[in-house]
Amino acid sequence: MRKILFILVFWGSIGWGQILYTGLDKFSGIVRAYHLIQENEQIIELSYGNSYLPRWLNENFIVLNIGNSIFKVDKYGESKTYFFEGYMPVVSRSGKFIAAYTEGGITVADSSGRIISKIEVECWKKVTPLFSYDEKSIYYYDNVRNGCFKFDFEKQTNTLLGHFVFHPLYSPDGKKLIFNVGKTDSNFRVAIADIDWKENQQLHYITSEFENSIVPIWSPSGRYIAYMKLLIDKTLPESDLIPAIIVLYDNQTQTKTIVTEDAGFTEGVFPQFSFSKDERYIYYTCLRDDGTGTIAEIDLHRNQKRILISDKSIDARVPISLGY
Repeated sequence: MRKILFILVFWGSIGWGQILYTGLDKFSGIVRAYHLIQENEQIIELSYGNSYLPRWLNENFIVLNIGNSIFKVDKYGESKTYFFEGYMPVVSRSGKFIAAYTEGGITVADSSGRIISKIEVECWKKVTPLFSYDEKSIYYYDNVRNGCFKFDFEKQTNTLLGHFVFHPLYSPDGKKLIFNVGKTDSNFRVAIADIDWKENQQLHYITSEFENSIVPIWSPSGRYIAYMKLLIDKTLPESDLIPAIIVLYDNQTQTKTIVTEDAGFTEGVFPQFSFSKDERYIYYTCLRDDGTGTIAEIDLHRNQKRILISDKSIDARVPISLGY
């Protein structure tokens, strides 16, 4: 029977959530995907073996890596369905499709695991592939040509979005894109663009060229954008986490608010943090003093932080909230 851990993580929360994350057991060396149910304070291991990078497929099912394969599991980790060999699964907006890096490119499958397309392209696997809003294309980054490309797996066409553009993400209404812009040996900026943006057209930057701001995400309504500002000068020698600040940008007022100054960035994963569906909370990797991570919740209304994973033997990363 699936192991369920009952751990008192906080008192008095009014914003019950269900959160996926990856945790490394520092004693056993085993990495596992977990499901935290805040309402009854359960932490559920989604697999006995090495598992990581869980994503919500819908409110009942999750896709994740178990070893070097993509599986679908129910949210209690009790049933598993093998899909295909691959790494870093992502889910389309409606949950209709999933995709993952595979040998020679990217594989796209439907929610039952039936393979729709095998895209043979050169991919930089430190950049997460993302679906287009219409769910007909995949964005990926080619590190040889230094560009972000959009592959239409229905028409089998491949077009350049832009050079040195990373993680293009559609707004919830499908009318705007946000992404990172910058060369890998310089600081990154966060930009907003229309969905028909061309590389020679002007961009609206919401960060300066000196901030080194990365991995932006939309809030569920599209009113806010949150991003990380890396603190390279504060890097911890014994940790692979890079210290960061999380900043909230209000699209209506064009103002910025620092959400937290104790975030940790994990290289090669997107997104790094998530909003609750009602936009009241942000869940993120909180950097401990020993250089490991834990999962924390920020109440944006009250400016309060709660640590959600109290077990210090687990190095926990990259929370994804249900409904985000």
